[in-house]
Amino acid sequence: MDSEKIKYLQENYNLPSYRCQQLKEAFFHKHISEYTNITTFPKELRGRLQEEVPVLTTSLYKIYASQEKNAYKALLQLKDKRLVETVLLNPKPGLWSCCISSQVGCVLGCTFCATGTMGLARNLSSEEITDQVLFWQFFIKEEKIPARLSNVVYMGMGEPFHNKKEVFKSLRELMNPETFHLGARHLSVSTSGLVPAIYEFTEQFPQVNLAISLHAPNNELRVKLMPINKPYPLEKLMAAIEHYIEATNRKVFIEYIMLKEENDSLVLADQLADLLKKVSKSHLLHVNLIVYNQTDSEHIETPKEKARKFKNRLQEKGLSATIRKNLGRDIDGACGQLALKEPGRTTYFQSTNFVEVI
Repeated sequence: MDSEKIKYLQENYNLPSYRCQQLKEAFFHKHISEYTNITTFPKELRGRLQEEVPVLTTSLYKIYASQEKNAYKALLQLKDKRLVETVLLNPKPGLWSCCISSQVGCVLGCTFCATGTMGLARNLSSEEITDQVLFWQFFIKEEKIPARLSNVVYMGMGEPFHNKKEVFKSLRELMNPETFHLGARHLSVSTSGLVPAIYEFTEQFPQVNLAISLHAPNNELRVKLMPINKPYPLEKLMAAIEHYIEATNRKVFIEYIMLKEENDSLVLADQLADLLKKVSKSHLLHVNLIVYNQTDSEHIETPKEKARKFKNRLQEKGLSATIRKNLGRDIDGACGQLALKEPGRTTYFQSTNFVEVI
């Protein structure tokens, strides 16, 4: 459900403007998930809409809960029966964020990312992207979670800038005061480094957060981990980051997955610091170190103590750096683990009312 579908309903069901406002209020503010529960609508009309125009473009296939109930992963089925994953995370008390997908699969082939092993099936439409957010808003209400959805991160399946048209459209929808009404600074887009799109993103969305999946401080290593570094090497990527910072004066988040004895040495920490310190406003860079989440690849996670030493070295060099708290590892819902693979041991929900099934 989005503003375009509301317009479709208005035109095809001859709805007066006040009825459209009632739909927006029901779905986007009260988070009512079914037409039948919109009591301000005539019963007959509710029944017709329920049967003929689904609220969401996706249907729930399965949803998994982490043992601590601070992470949920949903497998959503699209109209063409393909599946896509999205994750709801609780990094801090009262703060819930969702990680959404922009593609079914991914073509980039980053060696550490489970999604990259799938290849690319297709892009998602703007509505399919924003419906993941609406799904979680419905879920939070149904499960009576005492908080609201605070942040949305484009860091699920797919490379957002490979689906630039629909991703940009979905960002505008999420910021639309008539529907989702999310602030730009509560939205984040993570890219592996499609340089031309970074410039376009900077121009069109200067207040939306930008995250860069870097993962290596030199071209030789980065090409091995991320084939996209061939057309867009670090020199071009760093120039795009410099442009974003100069144009927006806003922070850029540098994502760096820690891979044992591959990119976690102090020598490489020094190289990373040297690379990032070349940015004229390097104080606006923040390095998120991510302990690798195991997938079917040959990579191994860096020991925590070694990750701490890497972080400390960056800080000694004057950079802002933290080790990201991993949520959802037990349900394959953490960074790099999304690949439509069912976890081995979780509880899950599987009904329109999210009733727990053991």
